[in-house]
Amino acid sequence: MKEVLDYIKKNWKNTIREPQNGVPYPFTSPSIEKMYKDFYYWDNYFINKGLLLDGYEEQVKNNLDNIAYFINKLGYMPNANTLLSRAQPPFFSRMIKDYYEFTKDIKVIEKYLPALLKEYEFFMTKRINKLGLNEYTSTADLDEVKNHYKYLSDRVVTYSNDEQEQIKIGKEIIAIAESGLDFNMRFRTENSRIDIFKFLQLDINCIMFDVENNISYFYKILGNIEESEKYKNLASNRKALINKYFLTKDGIYLDFNYVDNKFSSILSAISLYPYVFGISNDKEGAKKVFDRLECKYGVTVCEKRDDTVFYQWDYPTLWGEFTLLTYEALNNVGLTKEAEITKNKFIETVDRNFGKYGKLFEKYDAFSGDVSNAEYESPDMMGWTAAAYRILS
Repeated sequence: MKEVLDYIKKNWKNTIREPQNGVPYPFTSPSIEKMYKDFYYWDNYFINKGLLLDGYEEQVKNNLDNIAYFINKLGYMPNANTLLSRAQPPFFSRMIKDYYEFTKDIKVIEKYLPALLKEYEFFMTKRINKLGLNEYTSTADLDEVKNHYKYLSDRVVTYSNDEQEQIKIGKEIIAIAESGLDFNMRFRTENSRIDIFKFLQLDINCIMFDVENNISYFYKILGNIEESEKYKNLASNRKALINKYFLTKDGIYLDFNYVDNKFSSILSAISLYPYVFGISNDKEGAKKVFDRLECKYGVTVCEKRDDTVFYQWDYPTLWGEFTLLTYEALNNVGLTKEAEITKNKFIETVDRNFGKYGKLFEKYDAFSGDVSNAEYESPDMMGWTAAAYRILS
């Protein structure tokens, strides 16, 4: 709808904020006002794509400079400038690649590669397990862990009267928040809805495969073939581990509970990540996932199930960034019809709600087609909702 595109193009500038609260350069935030006015990490991967399409190249550079600043200062890019104790999905390499391919300037790679390598080192030393796979975890101090239990246990509907169990739950909450999908039930076990530390996590390892391939790509452009081959081989080895631990007999990728030796019982859009990042081109496997996640008004994050508790990164919530990633995954394996369905349902849902309210929202309901208020009332938002709409239109 032209009105939505006009709204997006008009309001990008209203999400750009002057340096503040530890952010050294002008930055983009997900919201125009009210909630989410800070500088967030993986949100900006999607936001930057929209900004480039609408002529905000300089602001994309500012966002990259901010991320490089935090990585050089902390060793990693935090969830946000106000949430320093946890990381987030490392999409920095994708941001650099997008910006390089937009500008065709080799200086982009030369400038940001050192920070990217520093982030890679963080994940390979601070977020890695004994199997050689990466993981989200919690390294927050005890007070912060206790605060996460105090303030977020209601959102995850997980409680205990025992202090040590509360600390365990607080650490689980932080680890899941690092995944960016706060919250979901991919890590549900018989005893807990959020038992993340029992699981090998599919998403972070697919993203790190992509990081390794992107570093290899950057080194090749710089003419350093030896380093390029090194990271290419690291990605190849990771691909073998992903297929070993996460691929089920049914040809679907799932998080793996290595303690109890079973796959997650929750199918989520994370199962499309191997197709997003080029680990697999199995059209049949991707179609199985799509068929189980497709709803009347879009692709939801998790498959419908018989339950009484649903989080926001769960059935039946529809998110812009997962719509984009799903669209990419489906096109990558040749499911172009399904990709078009995904795109059209999202656009139609956003259009319909824009017609009602005159603005965009953080999340929608893929079952009802309305704005979703899962976990909390959905704020009006630009962010990845605007970016997804702009890219798919």
